[in-house]
Amino acid sequence: MKLVLLVTVFLMIPLLTFSQVIQDLEFIGPANEGHIPVLKNNKWGFLNSQGELTVNFRNDLIHNEKTSSKTDVGVASQQFPGMYDGRIIIKKVTDEIPYYGFIDSSGKTVIEPEFLNVSNFKNGQALALKIEEKSLGRNDLLDITIKSYKYDVVLIDREGEVKQYLAGPFPVAVSREKLREAPRIEARWVSENLIAVKSPQKKWEIHKI
Repeated sequence: MKLVLLVTVFLMIPLLTFSQVIQDLEFIGPANEGHIPVLKNNKWGFLNSQGELTVNFRNDLIHNEKTSSKTDVGVASQQFPGMYDGRIIIKKVTDEIPYYGFIDSSGKTVIEPEFLNVSNFKNGQALALKIEEKSLGRNDLLDITIKSYKYDVVLIDREGEVKQYLAGPFPVAVSREKLREAPRIEARWVSENLIAVKSPQKKWEIHKI
């Protein structure tokens, strides 16, 4: 009797393992690098090729109902969340300003959201707009510190370290009125080792990577 019971349990294990169904999905995006973005309750997650949920449903993944032009490499070009070089873009809003970073294939944050815009990774590199703050002094009457802000176009590695400064500085007003949308990354890959970037003087430069 015990033998029959054990055999029955072992026969049921594959059925229990492969009968898992992820239900009530609102949208299934295109697969990339073996990972599939899926939408449920207005939150995105990722399935692997075995149908396992590797990135739990969350509300900070990037997607746009209307995307920007094909030449845009930043977050406005993302119709669906996507995994590129094992990295997925995330957004965090601080003081009503959106900042962008990356998680890995398990959902762990590997690059903190600190950039004004980012591209997807390619060959271990991504473009980003790195913001810097400078104190100009203090207004004692208003009891505030006066600050100025700028950003540079940089190339970062998969850990978020800046590998190369490409263009800048570009002055920017850090306010919800001025930064409702991410500043455009005025750059594009020309070849595997060359990248074109528009300077503050509105002229194109070619950088060797």
